[in-house]
Order: sequence, then structure tokens, then C-alpha cells
Amino acid sequence: MSKRVIAVPLQGGKVAVNPQFQDALKQAGLDPNAVVQRVQEELKKVGKYPVQKVEVEVSSPARYEVKVSLPPIGDLFLKLFGKDTGAHDPRSEVIGDISFEQLVEIALLKKDELKSKSLKSAVKQLLSTCKAMGVSVDGRRADEVMKDVEGGKYDEILNKFEKQWRQ
Repeated sequence: MSKRVIAVPLQGGKVAVNPQFQDALKQAGLDPNAVVQRVQEELKKVGKYPVQKVEVEVSSPARYEVKVSLPPIGDLFLKLFGKDTGAHDPRSEVIGDISFEQLVEIALLKKDELKSKSLKSAVKQLLSTCKAMGVSVDGRRADEVMKDVEGGKYDEILNKFEKQWRQ
């Protein structure tokens, strides 16, 4: 059987269980209730972040995978801070503040998209986006935090999440 992708309808961050969605799951040989429960579990993992789309990828009636997609990083930051655009002058304007641990959490959630070899390099990618958009980290400019990351100041926090990164 080839892979089949079923889009999950969302409404207010929850699965909108409609007849078309249930029929599509049944046609793929899946139990709609079990799939909806699994989707809800996956949505809880990304909890406070806006979800762009959710798909169920079916490879056989017994095997399926739930894929939750977050918006691109820049859009994710804008949605987190309730903004339409980034800062016009990111050197002097701040559109929002994020904690370093939250930044690491986003790096873990966006691992496949970032394609970084290490958690540290993924965090540096996110810091570059923060710098360009006018997002501060723990109340400090992103370029200052980047220097501290390169200098090893945040290694303890990064090491705490390294195991998750390798999974």
C-alpha cells in the first residue's frame, strides 16, 4: 500500500471531527476515535504554539503517523507576539521577548525544518531570525545572546535538552 495523507480539520486548536474526516479514516482502515485521541496527544506537545496543519500519514491499516506542522519560524514569532510584521528597525525596536528555554523548545519542535547538525547550531539559527525581526531573548538583544551561546554561557541549558535533540 502506498502512503496516504489525510488532512486533519482543526477548529480552535482542536480536531474538528466531521463525517468526511471520519469516512477518510475508516476508508484507510483506521479507528477514527483512536486517531483523534492520538492527534490530540500530539497537539498537546506543541501546546502554546500555533499549529499550521496536522496530517495523518497512513502507510498501512495498522501503521500511521501523525504530523503536526508549525508555521515557518518568522511567522511563528509574529503569531506568538500578536504582530503582523517584524520590527522596521530591529536594532532599536523590539516586537517581543522570548526566554532562552522557549527558544530551545522551538528549535526542538522545528528540528527537521532547521536541518542543523547540533542543537547549538539550531538555536543560533533561531537567534539570527530573532535578530532580524527585533525579538529579544530574556530581555537582551539576540546578537548579544548569540555571542554568549558561542562563548559557552548557555551550554548547561543546551546540554539539558541535547538528549531530546538526538532522538
